[in-house]
Amino acid sequence: MPTAFSLAANATAAFLPRTYKASVSREFTRPRVRKQTDKGRDWLDSLNKDTFEGPKGRQRVYRGGDGPLVFFQHGWEADSADLSTLGEAVMSAGFSVALIDGPSHGESEGHSAYILPFAEGLGAAAAQLGQPYGVVAHSMGLPASVLAMTRHGLKPDRVVGLGAPDALTRNAAFQSEAMGLSRRAIALMIEAMSESLGEPAANMDITLDAPNLTIPALILHGANDQIAPPVSAERITSAWPDARSEIFDGVGHRGILRDPRVVEQVLGFLTADTPTS
Repeated sequence: MPTAFSLAANATAAFLPRTYKASVSREFTRPRVRKQTDKGRDWLDSLNKDTFEGPKGRQRVYRGGDGPLVFFQHGWEADSADLSTLGEAVMSAGFSVALIDGPSHGESEGHSAYILPFAEGLGAAAAQLGQPYGVVAHSMGLPASVLAMTRHGLKPDRVVGLGAPDALTRNAAFQSEAMGLSRRAIALMIEAMSESLGEPAANMDITLDAPNLTIPALILHGANDQIAPPVSAERITSAWPDARSEIFDGVGHRGILRDPRVVEQVLGFLTADTPTS
């Protein structure tokens, strides 16, 4: 059943398309929430707080441990605390960790962000902190990581994706349809996204880049994910030559970050054939 929000949005898209697109552009480029959870902040605060120069200013990075370096990248409207459970487990397993607050998120500088600055920030982190052995990325963090690999020089040996959408346009349509937005509203939304990006939003698609990636990937997803549907994991795995996926029953978009079964899978994947230094 349409909600008051969807009815208003559909009416604006139909009769005031410029107003509607301007609103979409603001939502798409200006994060409203800089942190989503208080869980894991004590551990996060025990790490070294450093910064590096990102596309929107200085970006916060939390560092600790010894051994092969693993980057952690959160998703949209979140921060590094989201990945603290996995970060602590990985560090305890003998890795050094770098949990990165995305541009304009957490304690990083900036007022606007979207997938392209996230990708550029990951490339900047690799250039300034050193190339990571692995990348663990949640939600939008995975497509941003793939773009960083194809455009900005990020070169990990393996990648873990958690609750990740496979494509910006498909995921926008999925969420919009669930909210009751009309086809015109969705089409105008994608137009506004493309204008904000400066290129077609359809380019933000892991399945277009994955066939050229030669590193192994582990794609984990919750069966109850309402933000990025589980079929996203299937599409990514089908397109990525050396990728495998697993869907976890009873887990949602954020539950994937702290489920013990997920932690076990990530540790097993990262420690297989781990370099000695």
